[in-house]
Amino acid sequence: MPCGFNLFKKTGALESLPKFKMVMNPKSYRMAHAVYKLQDIETIQPYHHEPIGWRDKLAMTMIRTVRGSFDTISRYNPEKMKERDWLHRIIFLETVAGVPGMIGGMVRHLKSLRSLEADHGWIHHLLQEAENERMHLFIFLSMYNPGIFFRMSIAAA
Repeated sequence: MPCGFNLFKKTGALESLPKFKMVMNPKSYRMAHAVYKLQDIETIQPYHHEPIGWRDKLAMTMIRTVRGSFDTISRYNPEKMKERDWLHRIIFLETVAGVPGMIGGMVRHLKSLRSLEADHGWIHHLLQEAENERMHLFIFLSMYNPGIFFRMSIAAA
């Protein structure tokens, strides 16, 4: 069992998770998704696992550094942000979110060509994820069209 699952089991948090039913339409191409009851969702309490060991502490420091840098660059302040500021932040995040799927799909594609072995659907899955993020980006671009400076900064990143 993975380490995180053991933590759930030890703390008893596994039993406190809300129960759900799976909804699946056999005529739909979409995957099945869980449907939760509202009262179960409202009982969920946030939980934070304190870092144990140097690897956890390093990972936490790296995540806080990246998040803090992005918050500083995007001038994140929930009380003072206007619609335009939120859209700038979301457009940048959606632009960055599309990169891992595209890079992963390309790397898997090249590996499959190099090794002359089937990929078993990973290429398609990763490229589909990149396409999903691109569609999110286009939704927000329909709400706000950023200027040349913003576009150049995305291209430079």
